[in-house]
Parts: sequence; C-alpha cells; structure tokens
Amino acid sequence: MSQVEHDDAGPPAASTAPGAQRPKRPRPSPFLVGGFAGLLAMTIATGADWEFGIGFSLIEVWDGFTRSNSPMRGLAEIDLGSLLGSRARDGFLETVQMAVISTIAGALVALPLALFNSKLGAPNRVAYALVKLFNNIIRSIPDLLWALLFVAAVGIGALPGILALFFFSIGVVTKLTSDTIDGIDHGPVEAARASGASHLQVLRVAVVPQVLPAYTSFSMYCFELNLRASAVLGFVGAGGIGAVIDFYRGQGQWDRVWGVVVGFLIVVIVVERISMALRRRLL
Repeated sequence: MSQVEHDDAGPPAASTAPGAQRPKRPRPSPFLVGGFAGLLAMTIATGADWEFGIGFSLIEVWDGFTRSNSPMRGLAEIDLGSLLGSRARDGFLETVQMAVISTIAGALVALPLALFNSKLGAPNRVAYALVKLFNNIIRSIPDLLWALLFVAAVGIGALPGILALFFFSIGVVTKLTSDTIDGIDHGPVEAARASGASHLQVLRVAVVPQVLPAYTSFSMYCFELNLRASAVLGFVGAGGIGAVIDFYRGQGQWDRVWGVVVGFLIVVIVVERISMALRRRLL
C-alpha cells in the first residue's frame, strides 16, 4: 500500500478497538451535592414537629386515614351506582356545559386581545401597554377567586362558574397566543406592508393565518383546564360536578363521593386523549 493510500484511510477509530475503555461518568459537583443536602435538611427542619416546624407527624397522618369516619374508607365501599343518579348526571352535564360555553366565549375574546398583546400586532405603544396590563390583572386572579367574587355578585349556580372560567380562559389563551405571535415569520408581514396594506389587513392576511393552528390548540387545552377547574369551583357554590361532590361530602357519604370522583376522572382522561389527538393534527 502506498503512502497516499495510507493517509487517505485515516487513523483507526479508537472506539472500535477491543481494549478501548468507555469514558467514566463525571462525579457530581460539590455545589450540586451541597445544594441537595441543604434542601433536604431545610425540608426536614421545616416539617419537623418542633418550635420552628409545621408539626408534620406520620402518626397523625396515619390516624387521620384510619379513623372510623375517614374519607379514605369510602374507597373500600365505592359506589359507582351513584353515577346513575339524577344529581350526578345533572352535575356532569352542567360541568361540560360550563366548560364549553366559557372556553368558546373566552377564546373568541382572547384572539383580538392576543394580537394587541404583542408588539407585532399592537397598533401603537399605548394600546400594547393597556392590553398587557389588562391581561396581567386577569391572570393574577385565580379561577377560584373569580368564582368567589361572582358568587357574591350574582348568586349560587352555574352562571358564576361560567363567568369565572370565562375570565380564566381569556388570560390563558391571550398569554399563550401572544407569545406565539412574537415568534412568527416576519416575511409575510413585511410583504403585506410593502404592498400598502393597513395594519388590520396585515393582521388578517399575514398574522392570523400563521397563529391560527396554535390558537386553536391553546383553546382546546384551555377547555381541558376548565373541565378540571369546574370540579373545584362547585365547592364555593359555582355549580358543576363540584357542587355534587360537596353535597355528598357534607352528608358524609364517602362511597358516593369516590364514585363521582372516579367517574369524573374517567371523563377527564377521555376528553384529554381526544384533545391531545386533535392538537397533534393541528400542530
């Protein structure tokens, strides 16, 4: 073999040699080990039953789970037949209705707000600042607090739950969609501006078509969130399946409580799987 052919072949690969050793895994840094140890020590000190702790005790937790009227005892006598009762059926139907109405209404309002909540879509700095401030205020209030406010304003029932989830939907969809708008391709936008299109025309032909799949996906994701949240809003009088769970809880019928919880879990899982499949097709 000539010298040129030997040079073209290159050096033999060291990884394929029979006696080659695999590189050793580096040891954790002292900073990581110390940080983990400090976090563990702080957790134990904070939860311990002493002057500066929260009084966590495994014995008390065990006693709470094993007492005669413990809610966990309902798991042994779970009553799935409670799902066939009119109260549970009405609660599930009301929950779905609340989630659908609030999601559709909130998503429709969120699209123009999302356009103005981005620097690319806002017509001027004043509109951008006002919409961003409005959205920050909405997102700073949790859905449970919205429900409490609307229950006090309009009374007990499904209406305060719908209003609470409506504002919650606006905050979620506006935030996620506006972040997507800031990352779109600016080529179509510049082309539309160069052709003499107005600002609203630019948004309609160059911005909205790019964010529409993501916007639809965010709206469907918000529907999942609203479906879960409705189970909590019922505890403050905002309707839905949460009101049914709270009723059975007040009666001490833990077997029925767990029956409704299991049924609601199945509904949420089915809706989530369908929503995930649709979102994959959109994105």
